[in-house]
Amino acid sequence: MRHVFKGKKLGWGDDKTEGVWFDADHYTKEEAEAEFKPYQGVTQRGYDYTGYEYDGERYHHYTYLGEFEDDDMPTSDADLWNRK
Repeated sequence: MRHVFKGKKLGWGDDKTEGVWFDADHYTKEEAEAEFKPYQGVTQRGYDYTGYEYDGERYHHYTYLGEFEDDDMPTSDADLWNRK
């Protein structure tokens, strides 16, 4: 089983989302979520914001999608919605 998150990367332009997962044998949902470390930044226009960093990648925000079997991971937003 895996805890699956969707992270929105920083930047403009195309939709820059990616899946991030954690092995449920080693992490609880809360422990996995705690891996996204908050940091403070300032936009080019001078606005303060809080972003999140995990494994060297910076995200505008992230969303917990749920716990999935290893062989039944969602492959897209449409795939996720079709399951509900």
